[in-house]
Amino acid sequence: MYKLLVVDDEKMIRMGIKNGIDWKEVGIDEVFTAASAREALEVIEKEHPQIMLTDISMTEMTGLDLIDRIRNEKKDKEMRILVLTGYDRFDYARQCLRLRVQNFLLKPIDEEELKKSVSEQVEALKAIRMQQEMNRRKLRTEGTRKQMEMEQFMRDLVHQRITADSAKSYPEELVNERERAAEVVILIPEVYVGKDSEQDFHKLTVKSICMDMIDARRAGITFFDDDGKIVLIFFVSDTGKNVAEKVEELTEILKTECDIKPRAVVGSQVQGLDSLYVSYNDALRLMEQERKGFRKIVRSSSEQDREQIIQDIYREFKQAMIADIADGERVMHVYEKFERAVQTYNLSALQVQRWCVELAAGIFFSYMLETGEMADNRLEAFMKSLIGAGREEVLEITGTFIRKLIFKEENNQHEIIANARRYIDEHIEENLSVANLADRFYVSPNYFSSLFKREMKEGCSEYIIKKRIEKSKYLLETTTMKAGKIAVMVGYNDTNYFSLAFKKHTGMSPIRYREKMHRKHL
Repeated sequence: MYKLLVVDDEKMIRMGIKNGIDWKEVGIDEVFTAASAREALEVIEKEHPQIMLTDISMTEMTGLDLIDRIRNEKKDKEMRILVLTGYDRFDYARQCLRLRVQNFLLKPIDEEELKKSVSEQVEALKAIRMQQEMNRRKLRTEGTRKQMEMEQFMRDLVHQRITADSAKSYPEELVNERERAAEVVILIPEVYVGKDSEQDFHKLTVKSICMDMIDARRAGITFFDDDGKIVLIFFVSDTGKNVAEKVEELTEILKTECDIKPRAVVGSQVQGLDSLYVSYNDALRLMEQERKGFRKIVRSSSEQDREQIIQDIYREFKQAMIADIADGERVMHVYEKFERAVQTYNLSALQVQRWCVELAAGIFFSYMLETGEMADNRLEAFMKSLIGAGREEVLEITGTFIRKLIFKEENNQHEIIANARRYIDEHIEENLSVANLADRFYVSPNYFSSLFKREMKEGCSEYIIKKRIEKSKYLLETTTMKAGKIAVMVGYNDTNYFSLAFKKHTGMSPIRYREKMHRKHL
């Protein structure tokens, strides 16, 4: 909708322009008039016309003074302006050019010329509006893209997927925030029963309100984690409200706006965004502990709570490493995660040393038990090497000890499996099993089974059956012995069971196989 303001102190000219032209034809929806510059300013303040046609020579304030006020003082300084004058003066034209007047028209004005000039301004306004809309769309698209990139970066940060290289490429918006203290809050809206699409809409609504309350105020960042939980990063400020007060305010607003009673789980405060995953993991653990609780805001209340969280992490790592003692790569992978956790929680060298000794001892004795080796002085030598070592050195020494222990055994694995395979070949007629083979080579059945499968890419029992079928095929082809006797010679006391096993692996019975091979050699 385009509006035109006609300013002239002569009523006949003013009203003639307003009523003598079909303004709808050129795209003007409303025409306003003013008898003076002051009256024109009042109309502009109230109606905000996009185009103004003004006379220059007027009492009190000239048209040029009016234009100067509009360009320098008013919000409508982008207004399209046409000047109407009875004087063809160069100095007027020069001032109009300085004031960014769109056209300079001489009285008496021709109706068609005026319509053409106003129509040009309407088209120019349409073009500007179209360009502005394109710019807005571009900004929205760019903003959406940046927001998506920001949220993905935050997910990578809390899920520990940021490498040393990617850490250098922090989003521009976060570069100045990187060293700030922050706390992670996991927001849990009340359980919403309904279709998945409705639940998604519900969560997006909550997230949108959080972004208005946090991101828009530059107080933090809102995003979904990998599991779709709403995660809030609050920057810690030396002034103003603390995080607990901000969370309290947010939950009250969500209660009012969305009619929900959300719960918030607050992680520990960390120094710098690179350590956000520590606060995030704290919040996750608290959320698990309080899953059936009813507190609106859950957070660690003391250092004792934090110590308990660290103890839980340590126990998990220790159990995982000992459980996978036969898989060296897995053990070292878990140890590397343990190292990162220890460094993140900024534990003292004494605490790290105590845990590393306990961890190394647990792995050492589990290893001895699994492999059947006799204990030696390696553990004692390891503990002596920790005397006087700093935190980083303790972690490095422990990692080296575990690596040498595990991979030394793996270097011997080929010998164990080679001996087992040789024994199977030489004693195929015996009652072979994983248990008796493990006993023979002084290792546990689980360890032997895991070791065999990793080296041979198949289970030990499967390997034994395959070897029995191979030998029975050879005997069927090269001898005239009955199937029952061959069955016993390859370890099957039950002829029927032998026939079933043979058919399963060859697709035919032992007799049929022999006939086929004989015909083949005729």
